[in-house]
Amino acid sequence: MLSNLMVTNQKVVLIIDQLNRERIAAKFIDSLLKEQGQGEEVKVLPIGTQLKHVASIETLLGDNNNPKNAINVILPTLADLLCYHKPAHIFQFINRLRRCEHVSRVFLWASPQLLLHADAEYILAGCEYLSELVLRLETDTTLSLLSRKPGGGVSNKRYTCEVSKTEFKVKPLVDAAANAATVTEVKSEEGVKAADPGGTFKIELDEDEMVARNALTLPYERTSDTATEGNIIYTPDADDDFDDEDPDEDLLI
Repeated sequence: MLSNLMVTNQKVVLIIDQLNRERIAAKFIDSLLKEQGQGEEVKVLPIGTQLKHVASIETLLGDNNNPKNAINVILPTLADLLCYHKPAHIFQFINRLRRCEHVSRVFLWASPQLLLHADAEYILAGCEYLSELVLRLETDTTLSLLSRKPGGGVSNKRYTCEVSKTEFKVKPLVDAAANAATVTEVKSEEGVKAADPGGTFKIELDEDEMVARNALTLPYERTSDTATEGNIIYTPDADDDFDDEDPDEDLLI
C-alpha cells in the first residue's frame, strides 16, 4: 500500500500533484494515516480567510506540550498558504514544525499549475529542499517517490498505482531503458554459453584451420620463386681512418 511508503520516519512530506486534485488533499492524507493507525493524532490547519490568523507555530500546537502526544500536521495547500503568507514565513513555519519534538510528521500538498505566485517555481523548489519525502503524482497510473535518509542517502523510485474503494495499491515500475539493458545482457550471456558450453576457450587448431593458417601470407612476408644470394657492398669514404696494426697484439692471445 502507498501508506507503507508515505508514513515513515521522514518528518516533512511534500506531495506534488500534477493532476490538480487539491480538493481531495486532506482526505487523501488522512486516509494514509488511518491505514497506518495514525489517524487519531492529526491536526489540520484552517483554510480560506481563517488561515491568515495562524501567525505562529504556538497557535497550531496550542497547549499540547506532552511529548507522548506527538501529532501529525496536515498543512493547507501551498496555493492557499501563498494567498495569506509570504514565502519566507512559510519556509520558517515548516522548518519550525520540522524541529518540533511534538510533531511526528508534516504534510504539504502542492499543485504546480495552481501556484499563481511570480516565483512559484523557486518556492516549490524550496519546499522540496525542506522535505525529506517527496511524492509526485504524475498520471492516473504512475507516481514517483523521492526519499532522503538521515545518513545522506537519496532514493528516487517510480511506481504504478491502482486505486480502489478501500486501498491505494502501488507496484515498482521498472525503467524501460534499464529493462532493455538487462534483456541485452541476458541475451549476451546466453549467446556466450551457446557458443561455448564449457565456459572456456580452445587453443588447438583442427586440420582445416591449420591449412588456412599456412596458406595465409602476412604483409611483411615476401615470396620469390628463385633463391638469390644477398651481398653487401661498401665503398670507403676518403675520410675513413683504417689502422693496419692489431689492437690486441700485446695481449699474447
